[in-house]
Amino acid sequence: MGRKKKHGFWLILVLLIAVVMSTYFYQRDTSFYLFADDSEFSEIRLRFKWWIITHFSFAAFTLFVGPIQFIPQIRKKYIKLHRFAGKLYVVGSIISAITVYVLLATTYELPGAIPSLGLLATIWLFTTIAAYRFIRKGNIIRHKEFMLRSYVCGLAFVFIRLLPEVNNVIGIFNFIEDDEMRRTVYEWICWVYPLITIEFWLVWRKQLLKA
Repeated sequence: MGRKKKHGFWLILVLLIAVVMSTYFYQRDTSFYLFADDSEFSEIRLRFKWWIITHFSFAAFTLFVGPIQFIPQIRKKYIKLHRFAGKLYVVGSIISAITVYVLLATTYELPGAIPSLGLLATIWLFTTIAAYRFIRKGNIIRHKEFMLRSYVCGLAFVFIRLLPEVNNVIGIFNFIEDDEMRRTVYEWICWVYPLITIEFWLVWRKQLLKA
């Protein structure tokens, strides 16, 4: 198997895993807001129910349109589809990120995580807008890099739900006895670690190879 084929294989595998996990957690955690009776909501969450639904609905473009954008065969063979999907991704990510500010100011119940998610929403907005601006200027390389950063920010939705599952299996965070503190740590790790990993791959690794 050639180098390009190996790269393509691992890319498809990683994207497939991301889509499977996104689908599982998305249907598990959003169905409540769509199908639960109003009596099951707290007063504050009932008042902002449609903000929550808006956030989840537009985040779907990030989670499920994003992976398509990274497949080279689709980008090259179906240019119109790639551009249309890209617009859906940008609009969905921007609206979903903006609604984060509203939800943090109203319904969020974990004070220690508010700075984390507020910063995440800001970086998500910045990277998405930067990706759009670079493609408008014809800078494909920078566009791809910022799209990857933006997608990783969106995947925080998955990582924050995956971390407790991982802990249930291997107990890596059991040393944090306070439940609220542990949840706060999850809120930071879910995007800081993945984003640092992407920065290493996109920037630091290249600098090391040139040294």
